[in-house]
Amino acid sequence: MKLSDAQMKKLLEYNGQPQLKQLALNMALTRLKKIYKGTPTPVVLSRCTSELNVIFEKFATVMKTDYDWIVSLQEDEPC
Repeated sequence: MKLSDAQMKKLLEYNGQPQLKQLALNMALTRLKKIYKGTPTPVVLSRCTSELNVIFEKFATVMKTDYDWIVSLQEDEPC
């Protein structure tokens, strides 16, 4: 379970209420959105992607539903 920079960018720019089940992931995403909004550069995007991928890697079993929702943003959710 790894996000690409393109998937992360879509998630960081998502305007709706994220449908995440895990509080820790929601908190991390809120913090990363603030960081990226302040400095929307490819380097910051890559760091945000890496940080979220570490969370997914560490907690893969409980994050599967949230990961699947994020991946689905690429397919059908407008920003």
